[in-house]
Amino acid sequence: MSKVNICDYSDYDYKTEFWTKKNREYEHQLEFKLVNKLLKKYSTNGKSICDAGCGFGRLFESYCHLFSEYHLVDYAKNLLKQAKDIYGMKKNIHFYKQSLYELNISKKADAIISIRTLHHLEDVDQLIKKLYDNLNEGGCLILDIPNHYHIKNKIKRPFSIKKNKIKVSAGYFNYNPQFIIEKIQDSGFNIVDKRQVGLFRVGFIKQIFPPSMLISFEGILNMLLSSFNIGPSVYIVAKKQCG
Repeated sequence: MSKVNICDYSDYDYKTEFWTKKNREYEHQLEFKLVNKLLKKYSTNGKSICDAGCGFGRLFESYCHLFSEYHLVDYAKNLLKQAKDIYGMKKNIHFYKQSLYELNISKKADAIISIRTLHHLEDVDQLIKKLYDNLNEGGCLILDIPNHYHIKNKIKRPFSIKKNKIKVSAGYFNYNPQFIIEKIQDSGFNIVDKRQVGLFRVGFIKQIFPPSMLISFEGILNMLLSSFNIGPSVYIVAKKQCG
């Protein structure tokens, strides 16, 4: 693997600065409920889960009752400590201070989620390989793709956007979702679902409508628009092929 930069939030109060202070309750509730829903649907026989890029354990309670063993991975020491402080006494929970480029849990998981991580990762091939290697055959992967070509950008610049594979802005990576989807398929996964996430991620809309209403609206829109890559995030659900 060529040398890449690794995002380290060890000196940043991610929980407070990014979530608590920024009116992201809609985004949190949306992701919490969606992860729960997708795991219930596509990882029905799973016993163990890996949260690859778990942060401070924000999504842990969305899946903790669905599995009996948990592998929580993050590179930031302070975030991992926050997760340990809250959930460290739970049975069969394991913590790993690792870059996702070096993901190596003690035994393969039946499900892996990686939410809000690809934004910080440029070596897609290495990431997908590690996710594949740490997942059991038939296991479920939920990956969040930060989408540069979402509907807001298309409206703002309808004729200027070119379909590049990667867009780098302020040190963050945004992708053409189809590029990531093809990478996933080429690596031995079958895509079984796709969701458009964060369709109402606009400040004034979040001030007018409560999160529960926006999440309901988003669910309805996904029935019609899930095949189109228009969300700020595109969630891919993939199954590792057997054999």
